[in-house]
Amino acid sequence: MDESAQSEHLNCILSNPVFAGLPALAAADVLAVSRLRSIAAGGVLVAQGATADRFGILLRGRARMTQLTSDGRQIALRYLVAGQEFGLIAALPDMVYPVTIEAVDDCQVLCWAGGRLAELFLRYPQIGLNALRIMVIRNQELQARYRQQLTERVEQRLARALLRLVTIAGEDIPQGRLINLPLAREDLAELIGATLFTVSRTLSQWEQSGIVCSGRERIAICHLDALEEIAGEPEPLPSECVAPCALAELLTAKRAALAT
Repeated sequence: MDESAQSEHLNCILSNPVFAGLPALAAADVLAVSRLRSIAAGGVLVAQGATADRFGILLRGRARMTQLTSDGRQIALRYLVAGQEFGLIAALPDMVYPVTIEAVDDCQVLCWAGGRLAELFLRYPQIGLNALRIMVIRNQELQARYRQQLTERVEQRLARALLRLVTIAGEDIPQGRLINLPLAREDLAELIGATLFTVSRTLSQWEQSGIVCSGRERIAICHLDALEEIAGEPEPLPSECVAPCALAELLTAKRAALAT
């Protein structure tokens, strides 16, 4: 590995919340047991039901996390962008992935075998504390999303989802800010727990009002202030909340493992 690539990989590790606070020597040790994988657009990073055998951080590219329900429906859960991690459950034995993660575009991923990650937890307790913090934060996120389902209007949930997506994958265009992800209305309906009809109707109303504009699997925010007004004041959650949460994934995986 050349010096430039090594520096980039170290920066990726040190900027990820799982490895936050590690000294440089420890980060170099973490990097030494990693492996770089390349996944073409449309390829699968991890598959639902497969043994959870690796943890990874997206170095480049974006990916989509989905889950197949018992009745055969595929539900979009979240999007991952460069710098975000997946598969913390690989550090625990006898786990299976509760989700599928598919590359939206060409991806490069820094990966660690599950056994290696468990060894790093023992060698550097800071990593274990960081992982616990991530799970707690994402559990807060899951609780917030459940409250939103019970108490908020669909319009408010949709506005917040679009604002979050434009924060992690926004791109300036003449009309405003484009969410640079292939985003169908079905995806948005799944993400916020609403019907396709309601989401389509709401987006059409917002298009007529000039708040958003959309094309084939593309949505741009044209009037950010108006969307923020619809969304209302967000809950005071830590900025790391991007979930659904890792704790929910852990519990789902444990149930799946026990059922086999």
